[in-house]
Order: sequence, then C-alpha cells, then structure tokens
Amino acid sequence: MKRGVTKEEIIHATQELIARNGIRAVRVDEIAQTLGISKRTLYEMFTDKNDLVSACLDAMSHQQRERIVGNPLQKVLRLTNEYIDNLYTVDHRFLSDISRKIIFAEHYDEHREFWRRELTDYLETCRQEQLLLPEIDAPAFAEQLMSTILDLRLNGTVREELRLFCRTILRGAGTRKGVELIDRKP
Repeated sequence: MKRGVTKEEIIHATQELIARNGIRAVRVDEIAQTLGISKRTLYEMFTDKNDLVSACLDAMSHQQRERIVGNPLQKVLRLTNEYIDNLYTVDHRFLSDISRKIIFAEHYDEHREFWRRELTDYLETCRQEQLLLPEIDAPAFAEQLMSTILDLRLNGTVREELRLFCRTILRGAGTRKGVELIDRKP
C-alpha cells in the first residue's frame, strides 16, 4: 500500500478518472486502487465521494483562472479557447452528469458563472476601449456565446471548428481596431 499520498495527488487522479468516465461511473474503490491506497486513507482526507468531486471542481476553476493573460481582446480569445478546451477535457457524460446531479449543480453553476463573469468583464472592457462595436451588450453576448459553444460541443463539433467559430463571431463584433488585434499574432 502506498504511503504519503497527498490531497493534490488524489484530486488529480480523480479529475482524470471523472474526465474520462463521468462522475457517476467513478467509484471510490477505483480511485483508491488507482493510487494504491486504501479507501480508509481516502476517507481520512475527504468525507465522501461528493466532497472529493467538489474539491476536483474547485481545483479545475483555480487552474483556469491562472491561464488567462494578454490585452482585453486577446483575453477574450484565450478565455473562449480555454472554455472550449475545458469542454473537451471531459467526456460528454461528465458534462451531462455535472449539470443534472443536484449535489453538483452548485459547482456547475459556479463554474459556469466564472466563465460568464470573466467573459462579460473582458467583453465590456473591449467595448469601452472601442475594440468591439458600441451596441454590443456584453452580458447577453457572453451568455449567448457560451450557450452556443456548449450546444455545439454536445452536438459533436470538433474543437478547432469551435475556435474558428468564436474567432469569426468576435471579428464580426469587433471594430476595425479590434479586428486588427484579433488578427495580430500573440
């Protein structure tokens, strides 16, 4: 039996398992076996499976926040690409599980709210800096873009097509100055 396993190692292993198989398919026995620890050791660090999944979702949100950098319009592009990448790191069953299971609904809502809030803030900054057309309603635009990306992901659109879709939508909403920034290589 492996000694000295950390919470972070357990969270990482669990993230990989739920990303691959969905939340419902992952069992505590499987997590413990993957790490070479006993279920008792796992339960000493996490109250139950729901506590562990919650910790995984919190860790994912933290990791996402750390990866967003650049000028406001580059941040919008990076944020949308990060959102898309995030949707593709998990099996479609995970997306379905997390949105439907009541105990994880709060995390799903917090996660979605993070993306919506960040995207809205960057879009509003772009509008104020005249990088986007003045009639763009940042909150509505962010919500619609996120919903469309998710729908397209669930309907089998490939990642690169989604990235191009977002870039095209942003170019359409951009001013001349904004389009130049979008087209500029980072």
